[in-house]
Amino acid sequence: MIFRPRFTRSRLRPRLMACVAVVAAAFGVLLGRLAYLQVWEGARYRYLSENNRIRLERVPAPRGMVFDRNGVILADVRAAFEALVVPSEVPEEGRDAWVGRVAGILGVDPQEVRDVLDAPRPPRWEPRFLARIDRRQMARLEAHRLELPGMLVRARPVRHYPGGALFGPVLGYVGEVSAEELGREPFAEYAGGDVIGRAGIERTWEGVLRGTPGGQQVEVDVRGRELRVLAERPAEPGQNLVLALDGRLQAAAREALGDQAGAVVVLEVRTGDVLALVTAPGLDPNELVRGVTPERWKEIVSDPRHPLQNRAVAGQYPPGSTFKVAVALAGLAEGVITPKTRVFCSGAYPFAGRDYRCWKKTGHGWVNLERALVESCDVYFYQLGLDLGVDGIARWADALGLGRRTGVDLPGEKPGLLPTRAWKRGARGEPWYAGETLSVAIGQGYTLATPLQLASMMAAVAHPQGVRMRPRLVTRIEEATGQIVHALAPEEVGRLPFSLGHLALVRRALREVVAGERGTAHKAEVVGFPVAGKTGTAQVVKLPSERSLPDDQIPWEHRDHAWFVGYAPADRPEIAFAVLVEHGGHGGSAAGPVAARVVEAYRDLTRGGVAAGEGGP
Repeated sequence: MIFRPRFTRSRLRPRLMACVAVVAAAFGVLLGRLAYLQVWEGARYRYLSENNRIRLERVPAPRGMVFDRNGVILADVRAAFEALVVPSEVPEEGRDAWVGRVAGILGVDPQEVRDVLDAPRPPRWEPRFLARIDRRQMARLEAHRLELPGMLVRARPVRHYPGGALFGPVLGYVGEVSAEELGREPFAEYAGGDVIGRAGIERTWEGVLRGTPGGQQVEVDVRGRELRVLAERPAEPGQNLVLALDGRLQAAAREALGDQAGAVVVLEVRTGDVLALVTAPGLDPNELVRGVTPERWKEIVSDPRHPLQNRAVAGQYPPGSTFKVAVALAGLAEGVITPKTRVFCSGAYPFAGRDYRCWKKTGHGWVNLERALVESCDVYFYQLGLDLGVDGIARWADALGLGRRTGVDLPGEKPGLLPTRAWKRGARGEPWYAGETLSVAIGQGYTLATPLQLASMMAAVAHPQGVRMRPRLVTRIEEATGQIVHALAPEEVGRLPFSLGHLALVRRALREVVAGERGTAHKAEVVGFPVAGKTGTAQVVKLPSERSLPDDQIPWEHRDHAWFVGYAPADRPEIAFAVLVEHGGHGGSAAGPVAARVVEAYRDLTRGGVAAGEGGP
């Protein structure tokens, strides 16, 4: 078979010429376009290339706002100014003079400016944060802008707390992300100059409050002057939080404490809503947002009254006689006593070769459980503590929520301490001694609790069904438009394992503590709004030489802490509370009056037609 080619050379030539013509035409078009750009438009594009450039700028997002339950603003944002620098636009010639001039205007060390310029990231053509500036510094930078190429001034939303120190323990504060943090994975989406929640609600709810930064493509000339915005993606503000706090009650509680160090917590019994959470002394978070000098920071952290500590959730104190509420319920539940069990108090309880004193030196005589609670008889509880044992006390106190975190959405909450034999062996490598149980039974020794824990305990005791609720600070999340994104329902975390009869006995005694002739908290009574509660006086240091001195003759730091915990109204409880006055002396005389003023404020607010509660289970 003879092979015959399908296409001969003579037949291919026309097609080949056609392809060459098409390619030549395409090149002609490209060359024509290039000639147009080079010849006719060349001057224009050379000018743009030499004089203009595109800058990518990050637009910070405003943080979400925080409101109290009545819609009052607790945290918002205000416009402030910041100095930025684009390293690629800073001329190498005369760089040291440029750095010196900028540092002088900003009031910073020149090395800080160099460090920002020389940092490996972000890219050198992107603006980098230098410092927050005031209006005077802004005016100086703008006046010398042509002499300081690469410098920018931008407005930035800055956190603002209208209530100052009043809500500081709850809100916390924000601070700039450090260079070290920016190098870590959790901060990959942050940039220099961004802020992050450092404490309080700001920290716990950072992901909700933060928002999403935007960006701009800006055309600028060779001197860095903005010509136009080429493209823009707006920043998305963070979502808003609505808190359970009632700002009016918070203010009343803070005023009631006066210049005393301490804490006040008020909870709604049926929902667990935190209506007030006060700690004193406090610090205005606006000061921390603005930034403090190293000298001022040293002054703050060395203050013996610890203004940065949130005493309500992180302060751990011996609960004193307030703990007798837990021990009384434990004794009844364990069956080691009945309501009729009596103990004779002579003013001291002899045990293991020493006398354990009652606060009443002359003694209470024969007392049953109810009277022992009303008069806070130590001897009765010494005996009850020995009958229960330290492990028995801890087991039943745990059921009241002591010795564990409440789960409130605030960082840094401490668990307190319910000592046991195993705990002491593990923590101290020592055995438990029976005499230590006597101290635990009256809320001393190793026993520790926070004000929030004791308020939560009293809320559970006051609840008609003995329900324990998780303290709730945030009630809902909203968009900037006010649309509800998520509502956080009240959360039940447990029920007390005590009979209603035993709870009724303890409640009756707690009312008599305030209203009874022999009660220890007469100063906590509120007209028309019956209060029930328990006083506590927690020994700080054991100094026998000072025991007989009046409080005003004992050094402040050696005086006992004063407690009053309770609920109101006693017949149909709506709120539970805990008041701590550090080194205040006696609970009835120091903490009781503070509690009375807080309850009066709640009474006036709610009975005036403005309900502080939302209802719940």
